[in-house]
Amino acid sequence: MSSRVADRVGGRRWVVHLVRAAIVVVVALVVVWRVNWSSARLFVHPSSWWFLLLAVIANFISVGFKGLVWKGIIDGLPGLRQRTRYRDLLPPVFIGFLFNTMLAARLGELVKVALARRRLVARGEDISATVLLGTIVVENLIGTLMWVLLVIGIGMFLPLPLYAWIASLVIGGIAALIVGYAMMTATGHQPLPWLSHGSVFAKAVRAASRLWGAVRECHLVLRDPSRFAMVSGASLFTWFAQWAGIYCTLKAFGLGYVGWGGAGLLLVTITLAQAFPLLPGNLVIFQAAAVVPLTATYGVPASQAIAFSVVLQFTEIIVGVVTGFIFLLFEGVSFGQLRREAEAEAVELESDGHEVAAVTD
Repeated sequence: MSSRVADRVGGRRWVVHLVRAAIVVVVALVVVWRVNWSSARLFVHPSSWWFLLLAVIANFISVGFKGLVWKGIIDGLPGLRQRTRYRDLLPPVFIGFLFNTMLAARLGELVKVALARRRLVARGEDISATVLLGTIVVENLIGTLMWVLLVIGIGMFLPLPLYAWIASLVIGGIAALIVGYAMMTATGHQPLPWLSHGSVFAKAVRAASRLWGAVRECHLVLRDPSRFAMVSGASLFTWFAQWAGIYCTLKAFGLGYVGWGGAGLLLVTITLAQAFPLLPGNLVIFQAAAVVPLTATYGVPASQAIAFSVVLQFTEIIVGVVTGFIFLLFEGVSFGQLRREAEAEAVELESDGHEVAAVTD
């Protein structure tokens, strides 16, 4: 990697850190100013601890099904000689969850790829990190489609605001176009010539071309109806479990009157917020995505809504953090080492496009 690329990446990191700090400060000041903290006891005294336990179990099941989705996509890769073992992929999923919670910028996805590749190489499988990263992109796209399908199903029986419909359908339409185009495109297809040359488009196109080739290859495995049904079904159960976890947390805070429809609305807003991981664990953004619909649509007091949002995120985080740390202890590598490897891989993916463009322009 050239020093010019390294300096550019380092400069952007400082800007990102400043933006994150500014967001935290502004939101913290607003919360302190507007919230009645007399209800702060809700943080440690929910109405039902049993429903909180059910919420944690539901989130654990959700991550488990996410591992099944990833396994189904990897097992369909043409270069794979034998099917993967679920026990080989589940630890990387939880450790990746841990890194996504503790850090920003989705470094957990690269950590998940690195750990899974180690296990596959140990079994004699030669799959590149780029291809495995492509499977994660496909997993997220299929998950988005199943999320939209669930939201439509919820909206048919329970009331959802218009903005939830619009956001879900727009995102689902984009994901469907990407999936459809990737499945219908030949593996050797190249970008259009006018996108492959020139100082304006070359860097972005070339930087993404390697990953897009892997994504397209992973989509082709979904042409098998039985595999597509298995992957889609497991992904749908992932969202069902998350929906149930949100509802159980609502019940734990005496907000059962919000109902399954309100839990469905929170599933929409929180999922949209998590698409933009500006802060580690998506703190503040997650809380806003839960508090705004509860206060604006259902009239929940702000202090109660904030307490709920904090504990809701806790029920999701504890699954990845605790289980991820346990799996990490058995991997024989440290948190810092995996972080450095993930950051190096991220810079390498970015610099590939810059350096190739510099040579050919």
